[in-house]
Amino acid sequence: MNMWSILRAHNQAALENTQKLVQSLTGTQVFSELHPYRERIVSICLHLRTMAEKNLEDLAQEREVIVEDILSSTQQLIRTIRLLSARMVAPILRVSTSDRLSLWTIMWVHREHPRTGTVPACLTSGDCSVWPFVHIAPIYYFPFLEQQSLLYQPLIFHEFGHVLYVVHGPELDALVGDLQGEIEDALVPPSQRNDRYSDTQALRRQTIVDTWYRWTQELFCDAVGLTIGGPAYLHAFSSYLATMERGAFFRDASDLGASDPPVPWLRIHLLAERASRLGFESLADEVISEWNQVADAMKVRQDYHGFYDPSLEEKVARAIDDMLIEAGPRKFTETEAMGLGWESWGDSPVPLFNNAWTMFKKSVTEFGQWEEEVLRSLGVSYAAERASSLDHS
Repeated sequence: MNMWSILRAHNQAALENTQKLVQSLTGTQVFSELHPYRERIVSICLHLRTMAEKNLEDLAQEREVIVEDILSSTQQLIRTIRLLSARMVAPILRVSTSDRLSLWTIMWVHREHPRTGTVPACLTSGDCSVWPFVHIAPIYYFPFLEQQSLLYQPLIFHEFGHVLYVVHGPELDALVGDLQGEIEDALVPPSQRNDRYSDTQALRRQTIVDTWYRWTQELFCDAVGLTIGGPAYLHAFSSYLATMERGAFFRDASDLGASDPPVPWLRIHLLAERASRLGFESLADEVISEWNQVADAMKVRQDYHGFYDPSLEEKVARAIDDMLIEAGPRKFTETEAMGLGWESWGDSPVPLFNNAWTMFKKSVTEFGQWEEEVLRSLGVSYAAERASSLDHS
């Protein structure tokens, strides 16, 4: 088989595969919230099909001068089709009634920001995370049980923070860089030695500074969650991270340098401090007390091996404040944060989520029935306009 035949075979396969994808996508019933996402993915498939057809037409001419161009185009086809098949079509083909609540939350938070209002998104099962590919559509990953829980919906706001970071990437990267510079300055000793020990210390400082690039992004997203969700986010965040395992409180120095999120205990501390500054001192004290009690029971003490020191707290908080100003996430209102009635608050789910935590704290044993009744009522009241019956339209 010569190169022409190899390319023909790959492009013919691409043509057939794109057709299979289009047929599967358009033949699957989905909620109305997923229509924009499906339209985006189908349009990509149709574009790939056109590329394959064009390559096959060019290959029929067998002109050596275009082999490299066709090879490059074919490589792009194969990569994109595999990406679609492995990751991007699953949120449509696996659609489930359990998606409704989380899809509502995702679509609402996207609409509330001017840079994401027209960006389609979708949901699939997995650990809390997001693939923030805003040029196509972000894919939110959320655990199955949490998808159906009013208590943990605010965690989606953290993942939305990652989407905002991509949207405002250059500006936020610059602010993170400024913080890294401050951290590096704080770590430099008053006098430096010119020997091997000094080189080792310089390498360690650089590792810490590099680590803070990833850590700051996570702390920013924590702050986005609190900014949008208010107390409900701190409740959800603390409860979700509270695995009561040693890793939630302590990591070896060798593990910190390779870690994406900071140690959960540190994240809780910094988020509680931010919540306290927003006026939720009692809640912040409650959360810190719960984590400290578990740490005491496990006989764990705070030790971040030089990657964090209390002297950095003000610098980190100020950098996160600047990042929030730049990204501009919607801020909860005072009334939304009170956790009282929610039925008359229309589009925003924030009062509902805060109300859910109020009811949960009031009576854990009665909360399940209350939540079930609320979800049933939402399924009726939002069925037509937000999560209509599955259809092909």
